[in-house]
Amino acid sequence: MGFDQFESHFRELLWEVRHNNNIDVLDEIHKARYDLLIWTNLISSVREVTMGIEEAFHKKINQTVEYQRMCKKIEIGLTLIEQYQKEFDALIKLEEVVSTHRGNEIMKALTLLTAISTPLTAFGALWGMNFKGMPELDLKFGYIYALILIVLSTVAIYLYLRMKGWTGDLLKGRKKNSFFK
Repeated sequence: MGFDQFESHFRELLWEVRHNNNIDVLDEIHKARYDLLIWTNLISSVREVTMGIEEAFHKKINQTVEYQRMCKKIEIGLTLIEQYQKEFDALIKLEEVVSTHRGNEIMKALTLLTAISTPLTAFGALWGMNFKGMPELDLKFGYIYALILIVLSTVAIYLYLRMKGWTGDLLKGRKKNSFFK
């Protein structure tokens, strides 16, 4: 792949991160970063050869147009590589932030699910014991009272979490082409 093809692929990758941010894109970022590493190695090797040529033929070679053109192309290549390395670092940091945010949202969802289902689980376990001395068994509407208590305690926990602002955006779907929303 030529350097122009690399640049074109990199531009496509920048937009792909915005529109389709997933593990495949992260893999493509790292493949492209490896390609940049190869280009860095190639240009550095050419730079090393030109430095050897300059050392051997100092004044004669420095004044030729071809040598000056080659040095300028190497300088441009190294400048572009430095810029692309900065952009790759920024892309990877962006991916880390998005992944961390998504992981935190998943943990928040699991925590909320656990907190909200705890009363259901606790009361279900309590009524599943079948002790003879349970006062609810003798009540005419004991089962309905138990259901109401379970629902009210679950709703109370949900409302408390919502009032504290801990439910956040979990109940809203993610918007397409957005990193966080």
